[in-house]
Amino acid sequence: MRWRYDATEGVLRVHVAPVIWTTDDGWTAQAPSGVETIEGFWIARPWTSSEACPPSIVQAAAAATVEVAAQTLAIAQFFTAGAARQGRRDGQPFETSRKVEPDAFDASQGFRLRLTGRIGGIASGGPALCRQPEGANLQPVCVIAVSIEEVAIENATGQTLNVWNLDRRGQ
Repeated sequence: MRWRYDATEGVLRVHVAPVIWTTDDGWTAQAPSGVETIEGFWIARPWTSSEACPPSIVQAAAAATVEVAAQTLAIAQFFTAGAARQGRRDGQPFETSRKVEPDAFDASQGFRLRLTGRIGGIASGGPALCRQPEGANLQPVCVIAVSIEEVAIENATGQTLNVWNLDRRGQ
């Protein structure tokens, strides 16, 4: 997610692009046969239940630093060949613009991406695929299969800036 605020015009622009995993990423090799593409989002800090951005703290490097994957948990939709194209973004970002007066603009707590839907299943069993690219002794990198019905961008107070309906059931 990235955003830009133009104080002169009083316009906030927010841009959220879904990730498209390819065969180079390793997920499609683990996915059940027939999966054409996987689209979703990395969860920035899956270890916390707070929706707010943490304060920026710079700490001195520890003597022994363990390298871990930058991204460890994603949620994604698995699209199969020949299935309906509805709900698929093909890399198209979610973008919104909104007039916000300079004195009312506060991005100190960032913005949220709210996804509404269901956890799905993967033909190979269970709702998740995991791999351990750094070895069995370090945390895995996982993707959870979901069916996203709605995507929304909110500010830190919970005010909705925009909503997209991706419901594939046609309702």
